[in-house]
Amino acid sequence: MRVAILGMGAIGQVVARALDGRVDLVKVDRTHAPLRADERPVDAAVVTTKTPGTSWAADIAVELLMPNGVALTIQNGLGNFEALVAAVGRERASVGVIYVGAQLVDGALRATGPGKVELGRPAGQGPRASLDALAKLLKAGGMDVTVVDDPWPSVWRKVLTNAAVNPLSALIRKTNAELLADAPACRIADGLAREVARVASAAGVAIGDDDAVKQWRAMAALTGGNRSSMLQDVEAGRPTEIDAISGAVAREGDRQGIATPLNLAMSLLVGSIGIGNPVGAKG
Repeated sequence: MRVAILGMGAIGQVVARALDGRVDLVKVDRTHAPLRADERPVDAAVVTTKTPGTSWAADIAVELLMPNGVALTIQNGLGNFEALVAAVGRERASVGVIYVGAQLVDGALRATGPGKVELGRPAGQGPRASLDALAKLLKAGGMDVTVVDDPWPSVWRKVLTNAAVNPLSALIRKTNAELLADAPACRIADGLAREVARVASAAGVAIGDDDAVKQWRAMAALTGGNRSSMLQDVEAGRPTEIDAISGAVAREGDRQGIATPLNLAMSLLVGSIGIGNPVGAKG
């Protein structure tokens, strides 16, 4: 099997380690490893860039992918799947989630474990076979892998935890455990989680308010020493994923008629420190 990884940050490295020696691996990074003109088609293109790179990755995926191949996004936030669909077609596009810790080592983000993934089956039969083959190889490489028909509950639940923790931790510069210990910050995070739950429910993925609060708090307790990826991006002066998380929640809330003032505020506040792209979802 021939597999391309589009984006060689912390998540790309996790996927590459799991597949190393098991596939013909093509590592693509727009800065360090530009795509060769004579590159052969791949069976799977795994998009692991930060969300500001989604458009670039989708353009590369459509160039590389074979007709029955699968293009898979395991990025944070919302909107990445739709970008892949626009590029490669709904038959070949797949969305999933990945959970893995990361830390800054010598100025670069490094993953701290093999990771857990849930992958959604694409619409086409050939691409489904390609995804199933990829899933088996990732599992053989040590990852915890599940393939499902409907990945959207998992996508929304990850958006929920990201929206509750990442922007707030980036603004007040605290680890997940420190955020949990800060009562006023916890109240804001609870409100952020509830807003996402209401938007998700309106979009067809039912999440209760109490469940939303329990979920983000459980995740933060489990990863207490973690400094969120958005906090690390802000500290390093890199673009953040704020628009695909808080901004996307605000925009979807606007479409669904659900008020999301806290998520909109997070998008604007993180944008106000010069990182990322704030959303103007409501005027």
